[in-house]
Amino acid sequence: MVTGIKKYNPGFLSDDEIVASFCVRNAELESLLESLYSSTGNSNAHSLVIGPRGSGKSHLLLRVAAEIRRNESLSGFYPIVFAEESYEVSTIGEFWLGCLEYLAEQAVEEERADLRLSHGDLRTVRDDRELANRCLGSILDYADRHGKRMVLVVENLNMLFADMGDPDAGWRLRHTLQTEPRIVLLGSATSRFDEIDHPDHALYDLFRVVTLHPLDIGECVSLWRTVSGREAEERVVRPLQILTGGNPRLLAIIARFGAGSSFDDLMDSLLDLVDDHTEYFKSHLESLPPQERRIYLALATLWRPATAREVAEQARMDVNVTSALLKRLVERGAVTIDGGTPRRRQYYLTERLYNIYYLLRRGSGESQVVKALIDFMACLYSPAVVWDAFSGAIRHVPDVRTLRPRLADLFAERMLDEADHLAELGQTEDALAVHDDIIRRLTGDDECVTSGWIAMVLMEKMQLLRESGRDLEAMAICDDLITCFGGREEVRCVLAVTVARNFRALASLDAGQTSAVVSQLDQSLAQLCGMTTPLNGLDGLDGLGEGVSFFTKGVVLMRAGQLPAAAAAFDEVVAREEALEEWGSIGLVAAALEFKETALDTPISEEEASTLLRCLAQTGEIDVVAMRALLQFTVRAGAHRALEIFEASQACALLLPLVTALRQGIGQATHVAKEVDEVAEDVRQELLTIELTVPEGVFIADVPLQTADDVDYPTGC
Repeated sequence: MVTGIKKYNPGFLSDDEIVASFCVRNAELESLLESLYSSTGNSNAHSLVIGPRGSGKSHLLLRVAAEIRRNESLSGFYPIVFAEESYEVSTIGEFWLGCLEYLAEQAVEEERADLRLSHGDLRTVRDDRELANRCLGSILDYADRHGKRMVLVVENLNMLFADMGDPDAGWRLRHTLQTEPRIVLLGSATSRFDEIDHPDHALYDLFRVVTLHPLDIGECVSLWRTVSGREAEERVVRPLQILTGGNPRLLAIIARFGAGSSFDDLMDSLLDLVDDHTEYFKSHLESLPPQERRIYLALATLWRPATAREVAEQARMDVNVTSALLKRLVERGAVTIDGGTPRRRQYYLTERLYNIYYLLRRGSGESQVVKALIDFMACLYSPAVVWDAFSGAIRHVPDVRTLRPRLADLFAERMLDEADHLAELGQTEDALAVHDDIIRRLTGDDECVTSGWIAMVLMEKMQLLRESGRDLEAMAICDDLITCFGGREEVRCVLAVTVARNFRALASLDAGQTSAVVSQLDQSLAQLCGMTTPLNGLDGLDGLGEGVSFFTKGVVLMRAGQLPAAAAAFDEVVAREEALEEWGSIGLVAAALEFKETALDTPISEEEASTLLRCLAQTGEIDVVAMRALLQFTVRAGAHRALEIFEASQACALLLPLVTALRQGIGQATHVAKEVDEVAEDVRQELLTIELTVPEGVFIADVPLQTADDVDYPTGC
């Protein structure tokens, strides 16, 4: 079951919902509860939770309040929960007036009316000290009547005191908290602030501070499971941890958005998610004063940890003014200090997804780098099962549903979409029934017009049966396709028959029918290569018929032990793809190179790696097979040489995390976005893992133990 976690304000949840949705920060919860258990004498342990926006402060404090209300061992306490923002509080008297107002709303039903009357009367008091004393008196009277210690749950203490005009407010609050055992304060702040950090300030050393750090990978998996109701591998959640910076609120948004999506679908739609939450991200910006907004956007544009001087140059402002505004943004929790030295601190936006939102909305070159990073991550962090699956040759035959041409008949288009939707929902029989219905309706039309469409529907039905493990039924349709449409020259018929012959060829291997299989494939290739009408204009089908057939032939020959002939077939795949005006499938090229490597027991050459990079630059996208091929090439070639080849390629910007990992590996310091840096760290680990399995790998031995001067590489490589 998907747990209901509110995107922005968990205060809308009931106690039961708060408890059910609380799945991380358990150690911090225990620490806060322990403070309450120790508050039994003449003094109390007051606590302050510090963490940036979205780190879970509100949820944690509300979880404590819920525990007080439902746990008998905490029956000596009574929570008064303030609103998340207390904009109306400007004096300590107004603080206690607000406390009385919240008590009037949260008290036992029979006492609320009297408390509301008291609050209404006290609103007319103008003297702040009298107001504070009388409001506090009403609160303590309630505590005495019920034998409770009042736990004040107050959000954003740092901003509360920053907005107060009374210089004695902190000292007056400290006096009450130190002398009145019936009052316990449980507060939060977006960052450390002067009132608690400096010995000459009022709240110094008054609180036990609990700091909320970014969620680790285990906590991210737990939150994903709770919000989405689905299990997930660490490898799948890791890119989301990086993109959100381990921020629980942002991760919960993504988990809810992607609750019913596959990993690939989620990564593909991540940019849509950012766009869908434009209002949320814009609210952050619009709430800032103009000068702070200017600094914030300058830091977002830089998209890397930056010093105050670097931000000032980007914003075209005075560095001293910039430093003051950055400090203010840190206090707001909008910016965090991330690295550097005490004299040259580096700053970064707290909510990483906002930075992605901003760069994408700008539509500049940086937006392409962001999209490339997400594509890279989608491949690098694909579930392990996807990586392993490529050892089976049949996995390299593309999903025929991605090859579907744009049907002219709107009815067929809608029906095929409906079949796909039913298949995704696991309703296989219903999807197959839709396929049959399309064929039945099209069969009565002009055969010359509809034969290609019928062949395509049969091809999709065959694919669905294969995915469902019903190979015998799929084989029967495969044979029908070849028999009924094998002699036709209509482009869709040729494509469908080619896919069917490829499937038949692979399925026939175990029967030892190598010669017959190769003959069938050569027949398909002769028909494809001799076509006068190319597969142009059919939604990405250009060349795929030939490429897939040559690839399948290579697999057949490799399994038959005819390794040189297999390698030649794989070379044909690459040559056919490169001969197109636009490259077809980078996955097909990468798979052909990888299988050639296996057939000849020789690594991918530098020339072949360059070919793959040209394909990558042309298509502008990378897939899992290409990713693995490039990582294995890197290990064999060594960090120095691989880096030279990547940097010389037009695909360099698309491989920024890999290039960053190699630069760092040879001792060059890099200055990139935190997201890129963290992905690069994982790339290094992936390369070290491959090093242990690839014979004669030189990646580790190639890395010197040296430190280079700081080199600031541009974002786009």
